[in-house]
Amino acid sequence: MKKRIMSIILGVAMCTSLLVGCGTADSGTGDSSAEKKEKGDFLVGFANNSDTYNYCAKFRSYLKDTTEAKGISITVTDAGGDTNVQNGQIDDFIVQNVNVVSAISNDLDGSIPALESAKDAGLPYVSFLTSVFGGDDYDGYIYVGSPNYDAGKAQGEYLCETFPDGASVLYFTGEPNDQQYIDRKQGLEDVLKKNDKIKILDEYNVKNAKDLGMSTAEDSLLSYDTIDAIVCQNDDAALGVVEALKSSGKLESIQVLGVDGSDDALQSIKDGEMTMTALQDAKAQAEAGADIFEKLKNGTDPAEIEDVNIPFKIVTKDNAGDYLK
Repeated sequence: MKKRIMSIILGVAMCTSLLVGCGTADSGTGDSSAEKKEKGDFLVGFANNSDTYNYCAKFRSYLKDTTEAKGISITVTDAGGDTNVQNGQIDDFIVQNVNVVSAISNDLDGSIPALESAKDAGLPYVSFLTSVFGGDDYDGYIYVGSPNYDAGKAQGEYLCETFPDGASVLYFTGEPNDQQYIDRKQGLEDVLKKNDKIKILDEYNVKNAKDLGMSTAEDSLLSYDTIDAIVCQNDDAALGVVEALKSSGKLESIQVLGVDGSDDALQSIKDGEMTMTALQDAKAQAEAGADIFEKLKNGTDPAEIEDVNIPFKIVTKDNAGDYLK
């Protein structure tokens, strides 16, 4: 069983008071630097989970650029959030004789068929940002991402720091069968055990989507007498919450927390709308992925390549400008 983690110490940026979705391509299609693998070429297949998520779009762009900069061909597809589509795209990669299968895997266990297909073909499977059940039992499985537990932990620490006397909180999440959901929630809950005055009133699955974040926030404003903060598992949902609070005139009284560090979220934080986010370093993650592709191209046994965890960076209004392009 392969269980190795290598943490890249990039320095976790924190504010002084404190301490893991692109242009849109059609689902099932993608861009490619190699329409067809020529004899002797080394080809990587990358199946993005959905180009509609700002973070995944940013990561996709970085991964393509950094991989091609190393002289490695990469073909990229967009599953549009559909696990079956993504599994089919990975099967197509195998038919195209790629040397490496990679993906932001859509589902903790729904993506198992894709992992099994790669395993049966004897191909390395690089899973970015999300995990797949059974990966640790396959020596060809390599994980690259950020420790999602720490993102939830950072949100919890922020709440404890900001609301020492207690708060009423709503939790907006992604799909429950996603390892990111599980880890981020666990990190948040573990920290909030330190302050039993901070209460999570309810949890809503908004699928990490902006429109559902907005509509759920609108409904919640009618359902709860007091809401001090809305904690979201990604920035897209948080930005939807911001829009709802703007329309209702309650932006000043309810804090909004996110995860990812998309450019739109960073600007929102700088403008005093969103409160904080736990930023994933898409560029560093993509560079780590491209380095792994290069090692595989040069003949390194995938069993000898360590998983990579890149720390989150905590962003508030005090330092949001430092991360904007």
